[in-house]
Amino acid sequence: MVALLTDAVERARSEATHLGVALIDVDNFRLLNETHGHDAADRVLVRVAEMLSAESLAAELAGSAVGRYGPDEFLLVAPDAGQAEMEAAVDGLRSRMRELSVQFGESEDLPVSISAGISLFPDHAVAVTELLSAAAVAVGEAKASGGDGVCVARTGPEARIATGSFDILRGLVIAVDTKDRYTKRHSEDVARYAVFLAQRLGLDDELQETLHLAGLLHDVGKIGIPDTLLRRPGKLTADDFEVFKQHVALGDAIVRDVPNVDRVRAGIRFHHERWDGRGYLDGLEGEEIPLIGRLLAVADAFSAMTTTRPYRKAL
Repeated sequence: MVALLTDAVERARSEATHLGVALIDVDNFRLLNETHGHDAADRVLVRVAEMLSAESLAAELAGSAVGRYGPDEFLLVAPDAGQAEMEAAVDGLRSRMRELSVQFGESEDLPVSISAGISLFPDHAVAVTELLSAAAVAVGEAKASGGDGVCVARTGPEARIATGSFDILRGLVIAVDTKDRYTKRHSEDVARYAVFLAQRLGLDDELQETLHLAGLLHDVGKIGIPDTLLRRPGKLTADDFEVFKQHVALGDAIVRDVPNVDRVRAGIRFHHERWDGRGYLDGLEGEEIPLIGRLLAVADAFSAMTTTRPYRKAL
């Protein structure tokens, strides 16, 4: 969904049109999960997903797309939608959710409700990460008011969010984690190995922290790569590999507008470059490759070689 949103923002920017984004959160999901178990929580998510994909929502927001964003969150992207259309559609969805109830074992019928935050391009933000951050703050306000509500992102100086970049990067890490089990473990390994290398080189604490975050996010662009390529139990064709290589460019595009993450961007963009210049996408060589890219490249290669992957066992 982040990849789809990235494409939608670029299209809205080039065509000078509006774009609506809604972050939809299932109320009390953690409590439900802890009380009734994962299977019960999954049943609730399926019911909510069915409501989100209903024809009524598609009719209200033509061309819209919706998908899973986090453990209990969904992301709605609606081209050419303004505030009035988004509020009406999302609030209508919230009202229809009240018709849902679930029952587990000997429990009473339990209500299902959602909270939602809405942000708009270009009204609230012009970058993917800022749109998501604005929507996340808005949904937080809806939940803080008791849940079962819809809030629209604020405009003006009060909309500036000091912690926005951290919150949205944390959301992107979750998105990477939920892509598949291998990607999550691999990203954690790369982050750990890269920090280890930085410590052995005597690099400062700030760079080590940046390396850790860059390691967790270095494959964020794989969000937009089809699972049929990521999980194929065999060698990719030349054409498939050209598609696969674009994950570094997509990852760079996803995080490019987050404040103060230039080094993280460099790690994402350049971690597949090679010292001999035969890497991708830019064919940099030697010290042309930023240090953070070189460190992540070593960590990435070591993790890849020592981890069993869909197409081969670990060395």
